[in-house]
Amino acid sequence: MKWAYALIAVIFAVAMVGTYLAPIFEQKPAAQVGDIAVIDYTIFTEDGRAIITTDQTLLESEYRKGNTPLLTQRLQMQVGAQVSGENIAVLPVIYPPITGFSGFGLLGFETNAISAGLIGMRQGETKTISFSYGGNDLEMNLSQEDADGIGLNFTEAAVGDMVTLGLTTSPEIPLSGETNSTPALRFGQVVDKTSDSLVIIYRYGNARVTLSGITG
Repeated sequence: MKWAYALIAVIFAVAMVGTYLAPIFEQKPAAQVGDIAVIDYTIFTEDGRAIITTDQTLLESEYRKGNTPLLTQRLQMQVGAQVSGENIAVLPVIYPPITGFSGFGLLGFETNAISAGLIGMRQGETKTISFSYGGNDLEMNLSQEDADGIGLNFTEAAVGDMVTLGLTTSPEIPLSGETNSTPALRFGQVVDKTSDSLVIIYRYGNARVTLSGITG
């Protein structure tokens, strides 16, 4: 009888543990079209450089390497929402302080890819989402005069350099340096240089996204 009692006690204990752990292993709901998702994210260039992130640990690691990505905050966005590819979402920049810009500019091509990529994700899941720009190469071929007009140092610019650009709502990069509204910051990369011209791309490679929560 003592063994029988002991066996019953063990079975009861196992049952209690199973009941306690059930919520831990319960599968979280998947994000559906129309949900409002809260995300952490990092945007990368085509060659894998982090340019803006919500991850402070990554930021510190990149700074130690000599890279200077921007720190931003979590983003709320509607799952599956689609806007014009040329739409500009202005993201706040927490660090470092920036002047002359309204924030960091993310294009509709990029927000659309992220929004679509969230479908089916579960809270805590991380996914790398690639960007596609259709027939838009997001490339600028600048003369020395044009480069100087947007504040670039043509003489010192070299292939591989990251440069700061300003996006207006068109989106266009005003070559005269004048605009009726405060532009959004955009990083470009010098991909070619001749004696009298610079070629700069301002498209990106992908986003690493973590679904932090679903609010509705």
